[in-house]
Amino acid sequence: MVKIGATFLTEKNYDKNKVKTVLKNYAKIIPKHDESILNSILSDFESDNFSLITPQQVQFLNSNSEDKWAPYLIFRYKFTNYPKNHTDSEIPSHLIVEPISACNLRCVMCFQVDETFSGNQSFMGKMDFQLFKKIIDDATNIGIKAITLTGRGEPTLHPQMGEMLEYCSGKFFELKMNTNATRLSDKLIHQILKSGMTDLVFSVDSYEKTQYESIRVLGIFETVLNNIKKFKEIKEKYYPNSKCATRVSGVKIDEKQDPVLFKKFWEQYVDHVVMVEMQYRWDTYNNPTTNAGVKPCEYLWGEMNIWCDGVCNPCDTDYKSVLAVGSITENNIKDIWNGDKYKKLRQLHKSGQRSTCHPCERCPNW
Repeated sequence: MVKIGATFLTEKNYDKNKVKTVLKNYAKIIPKHDESILNSILSDFESDNFSLITPQQVQFLNSNSEDKWAPYLIFRYKFTNYPKNHTDSEIPSHLIVEPISACNLRCVMCFQVDETFSGNQSFMGKMDFQLFKKIIDDATNIGIKAITLTGRGEPTLHPQMGEMLEYCSGKFFELKMNTNATRLSDKLIHQILKSGMTDLVFSVDSYEKTQYESIRVLGIFETVLNNIKKFKEIKEKYYPNSKCATRVSGVKIDEKQDPVLFKKFWEQYVDHVVMVEMQYRWDTYNNPTTNAGVKPCEYLWGEMNIWCDGVCNPCDTDYKSVLAVGSITENNIKDIWNGDKYKKLRQLHKSGQRSTCHPCERCPNW
């Protein structure tokens, strides 16, 4: 078993020499604390290793002025390498904020099918807007550069999603949202594009109605397809200079899903097409322990989830928050990230004692 990752099926072109030149010029004015990182990036580039730059990063480079390139790629280097190398940092590279924990679909690979979760009202709720503002203010003040609005539920079900997006506008390098695309009204599409969102991910697993609806149970393929088409039309007509990159991301359930045809169908409507391998996520707590490995979980050094009620958790595989590390209603992001609970989890994972952490010993993602 290997760590689950996304595979981009689409590619984007960029000028490698121009990127190197811009970064070399930035080296003359770079803050001292980022100097070694910039040197590492340039060393990789000189060796023709441009793995740091995925199609997502190309989209940013093509959409933003050159003065933002170096700070952005330094941020992406930390985002990519700190978790992989288990490097401690003062703040998370990535904050995942959950507007709502409920979902209108019951996808076969998702923990929403676990009725002890989705049928338990103590887990169901939507985030208060004042709490959301507190989180965004805190994240901005300590220098977090990436926010994703997602979590255990479907974010577009939150009645104040438009206001949430507006409050985030202009505050992050990456403002991303994951959606099943079933509730994309004209009004919400305009709100998304006005907010300056950088990445919008449509969770769709097929290009064929029967297959899609067998995976995304309760979803209607025609509705999703029409909504994605509508987003493209509104973006092109009213926001031709939008920096929002769209992505169809599918979960590979079985061999019947053809990645080539999947890419060919969806690339006409979005900027990127991605396929990810399925995780056993619908009942983490009863997974066999053989599903998990002994390697430290990268999430512990990269991202933090904040649920709709303010509870902070290392990952969404632990969707019932057995590993809760604090609450944003009682503390701030930085103190929780550097708190004793997080430190203990990291120490146990690094020392080969992952199996003593529940449900880490049953997690397939490593």
